[in-house]
Amino acid sequence: MRGVLFDAANTLIRVRGSVGRLYASVASRHGIEVDGRELDARFRQYYWERRGTFMETVSKPHSPAKERAWWRSLVEDVFDSLGAAPRMGPRFEAYFGDLYGEFARAENWEIFEDVVPCLDALDDLGVPAGVVSNWDSRLHVTLEGLGIRERFRFVITSAEFGAEKPHPSIFLEAVQRLRLDPGEVLFVGDLLVEDVHGSRGAGLRPVLIDRSANAGDEVPRVRDLREVAQMVRQARLSSKG
Repeated sequence: MRGVLFDAANTLIRVRGSVGRLYASVASRHGIEVDGRELDARFRQYYWERRGTFMETVSKPHSPAKERAWWRSLVEDVFDSLGAAPRMGPRFEAYFGDLYGEFARAENWEIFEDVVPCLDALDDLGVPAGVVSNWDSRLHVTLEGLGIRERFRFVITSAEFGAEKPHPSIFLEAVQRLRLDPGEVLFVGDLLVEDVHGSRGAGLRPVLIDRSANAGDEVPRVRDLREVAQMVRQARLSSKG
């Protein structure tokens, strides 16, 4: 293996606490008290119902303003479903502005403890790494704030690229940037369809990061990202043997 690509959310980083907790915390600063658990449940419901409209809304041509408008509509409907949006009235615009900025702030994200050791090991092996994520353009700022952006050759977000995983084009773009063949690249992610099936369909070698240690199947799995570097090392030794 000569290159490794990583998904971002729940592979490299995750929200501190929960999305609903952050929604509620910012709302409280604007004088509205809403239950974070209810917000979390409604967010998941609305997000997955509308996820398919994200790319057609924000891309071709892409703009950060389109990203922001998509998220504003989602957040407003989440609050409206709980009767909170009408109570916020004109304060909603200020609230959403603050909230949108909070999700780019490094303080509201955390790096999994196995990430930096994995990247250190890949550096020692001389193996380049990149990020391919179904995310908007705020990911760059978030990774910079967390201090790991410079560890990657590049970061490709679906919003900016114009296609999202599992479409093969976004994987092949990353492989091209590494100047490698797909079969020489591992793709590490936490989702079966988007990450494993998508990367495999593009000719890459998928690895599922499964920190919960669920039962395995035909998909190569690791519980800790440090195992990824070990896989690369073993593959190199086997090729020399």
